[in-house]
Amino acid sequence: MLIIHRIINIPVPSNSYVIFDKAAGRDCIIIDPGTKNNEELIEFLGKENLVPRFIVLTHEHFDHCWGVNHLLEQYQAPIICSQSCSEAIKSAKRNCSVFYDNRGAFVIISYTLTVERLNFTLNMWGKNVKFYLTPGHTEASICFKIDRYLFTGDTLIKNEKTVTKLPTGSVEKLKESIGLLTGLQGSKLVVYPGHGESFDLNEYDLSISLNGIINV
Repeated sequence: MLIIHRIINIPVPSNSYVIFDKAAGRDCIIIDPGTKNNEELIEFLGKENLVPRFIVLTHEHFDHCWGVNHLLEQYQAPIICSQSCSEAIKSAKRNCSVFYDNRGAFVIISYTLTVERLNFTLNMWGKNVKFYLTPGHTEASICFKIDRYLFTGDTLIKNEKTVTKLPTGSVEKLKESIGLLTGLQGSKLVVYPGHGESFDLNEYDLSISLNGIINV
């Protein structure tokens, strides 16, 4: 049985996740390690005797990937992201780190697998991992599902309009991505977003991501 453990990144709050199956060995998947020193994450991995098999980045923003380089000093794990993300993450402007501390820097120092190269699929624990290109928040954004879980990064956040004003964001492309995600409704998926709490995809109005919430 898959276990999803959430860690809230700091100092910019966002969600990082660890996916693992204790009955299937030590391998785990880490999603969006956005804390620079990964202290809580590494402590959890040690406590559960887990070793990262892959690190998945849903997009290039530093609050979702700030801890990658430090994590790779501890573990040798391929990074999985979109081709666009693998390029954008190197830019302090595109990964938005320059807007945080006026300096900004980020360079991936390890081997990167792009979802395009993987043909959008991966097998873990005998389960199919399916990746989707979901531009809108940024050109580089991806979502992926494994078993009954859907990880959406900042493409889909509960009760929040998706931000499209940052570099390479696009409302028109977000509309297409929301259409894709709408096609997954009916599959009894639980969404694990890049910020906030998880929710049932079947019970959620995806138009909120485009239109925002009108407070009456």
